[in-house]
Amino acid sequence: MASIQCRTSRGKKYWSIVESRRVNGKPRTFILEYLGTPSTLLNRLRGNNVQLKSYTHGDTSALLNVASELDIINIINRHIPVLNKSNRKPIRDGLTVGASFLLAAIGRACRPTSKMGWYDWCKNTSLEYCLQTSFKKLDSQHFWDQMNVLPLEAINKIEEEIVLKLIENYKIDPGTLFFDTTNFFTFIDSTNERCDLPQRGRNKQKRFDLRQIGMALLVSKRDQFPLFHQTYKGNKNDITVFKETYSSMLARMKRICKELSDITIVFDKGNNSKDNFALIDNTQDCHYVGGLVSSYFKDLLKEANKNFSIIEIEGEEIPAYRIKKMIWGKERTCVVTISSQLKEGQICGIKQHLTKKYAMLSKFKQQLENPKRRKNFTKKEIKERLSNIIKGQFIEEILRYAFIKIENKHWSFTYDIDEESFADLRKNILGRKIVVTNRHDWSNEEILLAYRGQAKVEYAFRTLKNPYHMAIRPQYHWTDQKIEAHFLICLIGYLLTTCAYSKIKKNYKKNIIQMMNDLQSIRLGCMIYKNNKVKYQLEKIPKGMQPVLDKLHISNDTIKQKLPLSDYISD
Repeated sequence: MASIQCRTSRGKKYWSIVESRRVNGKPRTFILEYLGTPSTLLNRLRGNNVQLKSYTHGDTSALLNVASELDIINIINRHIPVLNKSNRKPIRDGLTVGASFLLAAIGRACRPTSKMGWYDWCKNTSLEYCLQTSFKKLDSQHFWDQMNVLPLEAINKIEEEIVLKLIENYKIDPGTLFFDTTNFFTFIDSTNERCDLPQRGRNKQKRFDLRQIGMALLVSKRDQFPLFHQTYKGNKNDITVFKETYSSMLARMKRICKELSDITIVFDKGNNSKDNFALIDNTQDCHYVGGLVSSYFKDLLKEANKNFSIIEIEGEEIPAYRIKKMIWGKERTCVVTISSQLKEGQICGIKQHLTKKYAMLSKFKQQLENPKRRKNFTKKEIKERLSNIIKGQFIEEILRYAFIKIENKHWSFTYDIDEESFADLRKNILGRKIVVTNRHDWSNEEILLAYRGQAKVEYAFRTLKNPYHMAIRPQYHWTDQKIEAHFLICLIGYLLTTCAYSKIKKNYKKNIIQMMNDLQSIRLGCMIYKNNKVKYQLEKIPKGMQPVLDKLHISNDTIKQKLPLSDYISD
């Protein structure tokens, strides 16, 4: 049993914690801890000799571990050209380009901020301690210079090599892949002519007043790992982007998987067209599951409405009709279904559009009938104006107008809903989905589940637009080269986070954003004693987080990373 013992040396008393043990049958006193003089002991009890600091640790540590597994820094550095004079690859502030890109990617994943604000975030994390390096010199100019040496043609090569490593380490089955496009608005000045990628277009976040940049993305079925991306001009539509990226996307998958016969690419109806299906048809051994715009295939819907049968998918009973049909010059398997949720959404959307149309029609009607504001519109001009107002999916099928003559040979009109047409629309058109594929051997369930999986790539886009983690925005770059480098950095950050999430998802029931929030709550405590002794230790682990930390290899024994950044400084 331990006890406190006092001894006197040179007239001063010193206290120690001691324990009595037997050595060769004789008792001996062993000192377990020196407590020092009474004043020193008092300071220790009061805590006056210890300074405490803590740093965010869980998120950065998890992402560093994944980056080490995937060898991110070395992969990037391999594709950076050497300097002409020294025949060495560029180094700035002691860091290679790959190291700078990784640090920027971790920052984007943990807390999206500008390059200027990166160190303000970093100094509150454990990055400097874990990597045994000071980052005080890493300002915005550091990252801009490092991004500037990345050749545009190297981006696809870097991504492909990372994907190869990813498939090898995480055993990803690239059997079913999901493709889609989105855009990100920017605040780049409209008069800025130094970039071509930002253009005005139909922004999916309704910021039509701003220029935007598009991104095409291909993700895996499991965990939505990004396997291919392409940035494009913001004024291009989805059909054009699919046509331009399809060949390079397929070439990537062929180099990775060798055979295309086992791969099925899933895309939604916004990407299809007659030309795009011709492009797919000309590619040997390529399989697809896609959507068709139902209003363009009314004969197929009419046939399906007479022959629906009930099938069960994931415990849900839905009407379905399957047929092989010649579409755009080739026989394809079509599965038509009815979605009650889609139908309700379409009816709600129609009613909202009708409200807007009524307001526009009423204003135009008042203009025609008000003698003080009346203009001499001809009947043809009124018809053209009405056609432009009523134009829209489903609206022109149910909103009717009729001309009326008013005094002085002027024309006006009346308008109303054709209830019979609206009832027919609800009964026979709304809620219908047409899924088309050349996987003729697949069951209805396999085809429909594959198409439902399109939500996986949409989830990836929502994650990339989350303002707190992994976001593409804010981006303060105004040249095409830096914009593309920025997108690569952001996708590396998203990839690292996705890899970390895949390790814990079996025992962790929250989503990827909540995982990052929970990991941020794991803090590294730093105790600084008066004798300059420093001790690092994880703070108390929140309840339920210990299994997560075990899976991510975060513990007191692994605080310092096995591969500090200094290992990557030389070529």
